[in-house]
Amino acid sequence: MTQIFPTSRCVREFYASFAHTDQLLPKALSIAEFEARSVFVPNKVLADEDTRVLLMHEAAKFKNFSQLKIEREFLSFLKNASYLFAFFEELAHEGVKIEALHIADTYANFEEHLLVLEQLLENYLQLLEKNQLYDKISLPCVYELNEDFLHQSDGFFIHLEGFLSHFEFTLLSQIARLTTLKIYLHVGVYNKKMRTLFSDFDLEEGYSYTLNLSTKEVESKQVFSQNITNADVRGFGSRFLQSAFVQEKINEFVTKGIDPERIAVILPDEKFASVLKNFDYYNNLNFAMGESFRHNPLSQKLHALDKFLRKNELEHFYRLQRLGITDEIVQRFKDVWRKKLTPQEIVVLLQVFCDDLPELKEFEIQLFRFEKFMCRIGEINFEQAMQLFLNRLDGVSVDDVRGGKVTVMGLLESRGVAFDGVIIVDFNDEFVPKRSKKDLFLSSHVRKIAHLPNREDRENLQRYFYAQLLSRAKEVAISFCVDEQSSGSRFLDALHLQAVEQFDEKSYMQALFRQKSLLPRFDREKIEGSYDLKKYPLSASKLKTVLTCKRQFYFKYIQKFKEAKIPSTHMNEADIGTFLHKTLFMLLQEQKPSDANELMIALRSKMMQYNSSLLWQFHTDIWMQYLKKFCENEVQRYAQGYEVFALEKEYKTHYKDFLLEGKIDRIDVLDTKLSIIDYKSGKLPTCSEKTLEKCVDFQLEFYYLLCKDIAEIEGVYYYPLKIGKLQAEDLFEQKLAQLDMILADLKEPLRDFEKCATKEPCKFCAYATICGRNGDV
Repeated sequence: MTQIFPTSRCVREFYASFAHTDQLLPKALSIAEFEARSVFVPNKVLADEDTRVLLMHEAAKFKNFSQLKIEREFLSFLKNASYLFAFFEELAHEGVKIEALHIADTYANFEEHLLVLEQLLENYLQLLEKNQLYDKISLPCVYELNEDFLHQSDGFFIHLEGFLSHFEFTLLSQIARLTTLKIYLHVGVYNKKMRTLFSDFDLEEGYSYTLNLSTKEVESKQVFSQNITNADVRGFGSRFLQSAFVQEKINEFVTKGIDPERIAVILPDEKFASVLKNFDYYNNLNFAMGESFRHNPLSQKLHALDKFLRKNELEHFYRLQRLGITDEIVQRFKDVWRKKLTPQEIVVLLQVFCDDLPELKEFEIQLFRFEKFMCRIGEINFEQAMQLFLNRLDGVSVDDVRGGKVTVMGLLESRGVAFDGVIIVDFNDEFVPKRSKKDLFLSSHVRKIAHLPNREDRENLQRYFYAQLLSRAKEVAISFCVDEQSSGSRFLDALHLQAVEQFDEKSYMQALFRQKSLLPRFDREKIEGSYDLKKYPLSASKLKTVLTCKRQFYFKYIQKFKEAKIPSTHMNEADIGTFLHKTLFMLLQEQKPSDANELMIALRSKMMQYNSSLLWQFHTDIWMQYLKKFCENEVQRYAQGYEVFALEKEYKTHYKDFLLEGKIDRIDVLDTKLSIIDYKSGKLPTCSEKTLEKCVDFQLEFYYLLCKDIAEIEGVYYYPLKIGKLQAEDLFEQKLAQLDMILADLKEPLRDFEKCATKEPCKFCAYATICGRNGDV
């Protein structure tokens, strides 16, 4: 009988077991290959991924599609299309119509979305039919059994791991009527649904079965256990220290006599592979997921051009320079960026860097396939073609040729394979269990009523995979991160695993980093020179730097060293604060806050007007929840008679022989009295009587001094935007007196510019490397 396994790796393991035998090898296939060869679709061609995206994009051309909150701008759509495909594929394979979801949606929470999705699916299926294509979504409705293939074997024996979809079970049932079909499966606490699926058989929990689907007989029954022994579980304060843990456990397992080829390192988050590679000094590892082609210089250059032409920002311009992309090449792409080009013209442009870079085999393969795809659709906008091709390249991986004997893989790759030693990293709630794209449009309640797999089902499936993997191993090691944002996965409790409470974490750091002699570095405890603060304008931030660290002040204000900023797609608190400040400035210039709802609408509009990126849209949705109280408070203040007196206005004043300066976020006026306001999107500065002498933040005191001669000051306030209420500063009068004392001490010119006494400020200092304090803070 032909053996059918969960993965191609299982097939290789099966054939390897015959390495020392002298006999004809039995046939073996992966379950994916078996299913693909068991069916065919007459008069239709399987649509490739690029064609699917273009057809789905075309299908989305109707008015109400915007209700899904997925942009139709091509790049945004390309990034989000996977959610749509995953959802529609699941419905098709579970045999559930969208009409059934309307019935399951008892409270009509998803009514609008379901109507839009129903229209989208109908449009998409019509486009597939029009172009004589099929895909995973339409396959269950259009396939026929490939009887020629099925009759080539004397039967099939399936080694089942996990669940079967409704379509898969139906397919296997049909095959079982044509030829002998047997299934070997385990029934445990985490896959009880198997008992429902195979209701024709009387299956009990805790047993492994061989079922003959053709004769409806149970051919064998064995006790099945998922007990895990010899597990070392540890939580680390830093994620990268897990790399040392991996190397330590590999050494330990090999010392105990385990063949390194029988050891697996499992990555719940496969992005962690890059960290393991960086610390794999002795090439112990080989990576089943390969090397992403995105790291290839050619791919990096094309990505850099794409980013620059889509968004002409300074960081993208510098990236072009760093990668050596000439102005001539940039101009060639720019001239045709939004034009429709023939497939041949597009290929010529995409090959622009090929002469400079070796080892282009994989690139040429993908370009050849892409050209064939474009020939079918004719002329296409070059911007869209570029994004489609880059999306294709991002999904390509090149085989790992490092030659290590210990295999690194994802969880799904390990299905059905028994390893003697298993090491799992990142066993955190963030990654375990893994979240599914399929859950985006429906709640677990609706899924359960509609007989769709819900979150509990998916988590149980992952529990089953982990339990199978760990119970088959002789030695097990698991690591996770422990900090303010991360903790061990709840699966640890489900699998009855206990973490080691105390161990020497520093020893892992010493093992991870190779000791190298440091190059001589110019460094002085003190720097000669002087700086008279009275001769230059003094702001609150400038004073804070002086009081925090005079060496930092020297680098920032005297040498004027600019902080090196790494280009990033992420937004930090400072970026968000800047956006909010500018948005509120635009809003309050134009809007009278008389109605909270109108103010919320205007505020959101201004926020999206300032920055329309998907990332900012995500942050906007979060911040609009916070800013609801802010809007309500603004309406209340306006009703009380407060009006905006000034926004983002700069002031200067002479005080105690110093020229103070500052830009004040906002000043309100009521009955000629001023309220000075400083917005805060993050934490508020704190000060107590015990810490008063060490206080370095005098922003509100500066604002008070800058405005006290303009009019009577009613109050000076922080405005924490997440709270939405003005807050006066504690110890304001005491801090004013403390500021006077500090200014008196600073009348003499600054000298020496020594480093700060403690290393606490160095944690977030841009100049810590120059001072030699970046490695020990």
